[in-house]
Amino acid sequence: MPLPDPTTFLLVLARVAGLVVAAPVLGHALVPVRIRAGLAALVALALTPAVGTVPEPATLWALAGGLAVESMLGLVVGLVAQLVLAGAELGGQIAGIQMGFGMASVFDPQSRATVTVVGQLQQLFALAVFLVLDVHHLLLRALLDSFRAAPPGGVAFSALGLRGAVALSSGVFSTGVRIAAPVTVVLLLANVAMGVLARTIPQLNVFVVGFPVNVGVGLMALGISLPFTVRLLGVRFAALEPTLATLVQRLAHG
Repeated sequence: MPLPDPTTFLLVLARVAGLVVAAPVLGHALVPVRIRAGLAALVALALTPAVGTVPEPATLWALAGGLAVESMLGLVVGLVAQLVLAGAELGGQIAGIQMGFGMASVFDPQSRATVTVVGQLQQLFALAVFLVLDVHHLLLRALLDSFRAAPPGGVAFSALGLRGAVALSSGVFSTGVRIAAPVTVVLLLANVAMGVLARTIPQLNVFVVGFPVNVGVGLMALGISLPFTVRLLGVRFAALEPTLATLVQRLAHG
């Protein structure tokens, strides 16, 4: 088996490494660095023959610039998939605060920040859906297609492509609000009911009774809305492939 061209391999490796660093599951902080580096090298070695030979850069600085651009493209592809999980975590954060879990936070090793227990639960649930739907395979297909649409050294990061990448971040808030909506609406109705009871029965201590009611009703609404959350995440993950294809085209050709 002939050895791959070193320049082509390095450029392919840079794009694959960017994806592995930023993509869900593959780039999780709990995955050892050696495993991520080995995975990136194996995927790059497998993809290099399909890419073909890339012309040699004129200078060492041109090669370094090409490696930086390829890494950024891989990071963008991985971060677009990460936005769906960020939306799920945001929805859990909103629901958790509404339920009264704002003070009960845990450390998230992925984002290195404290999140509510409901936010962490929703993120882990989204990761499970990510694996069940084989979205990691979709990302690898999108990566291969990106080499066809934008061969190594052919990415220019046009302004139109960068604006499109930034616009995709708005989906985080849309996904988060939709996931939190059932819990928020049910808790609003429960609080209205508690307010009516407080006016009807003045002896009732709403502040003491309200907290366990909010937790119980919120958890019930969260469990009932899980099928809706699965469908929403499935739609979001299914839309990744055409979204990534369009984004790479814009980044490469404007």
